[in-house]
Amino acid sequence: MLQTLAETRRFFQENDWRTILTRMNARDTHPVIQFMKYGICGVGSLIVGQGIWLALSVWVWPALDPDLPKEVRALHSTYNNVIAFFFGNMFAYITNSLWVFTPGRHHRVLEFFYFTLVSTVAFVIGLAVGPMLIRMYDISTLLAQLLLVASSVMVNYVCRKFFVFKG
Repeated sequence: MLQTLAETRRFFQENDWRTILTRMNARDTHPVIQFMKYGICGVGSLIVGQGIWLALSVWVWPALDPDLPKEVRALHSTYNNVIAFFFGNMFAYITNSLWVFTPGRHHRVLEFFYFTLVSTVAFVIGLAVGPMLIRMYDISTLLAQLLLVASSVMVNYVCRKFFVFKG
């Protein structure tokens, strides 16, 4: 693993931006670079999903006001997450299939179904744990949201790389 990271560091040190960008845009790139691309798409998906979650949490179903009962915050956060998930998942699928992974292991419709299934499993686990932590330990809604995001990243990457796409 350390050798892989050292090779990646050397690649970035020894090449100009044009070469680096060409390699970043290649589908058959080094696994570390692929994970970096996945991370970039993930940040985009996170911005889309969490932006929608935040907007809903402020203006539609309030979930951030500490004066609200914790049960209300947990329920509203759940509603907002379900809606935001749809948009974040669509963004992630489009960017991952166009830039990170090689599509074609499955028919496009089945590929999207598997992609969404993997996302949904990770999301549901996080969605169950977040409100539970709010109710049981009265943690902040934002910390529960951060734990939801962190728990999903690795599960999604591994499943998408080895099950949904060709790699």
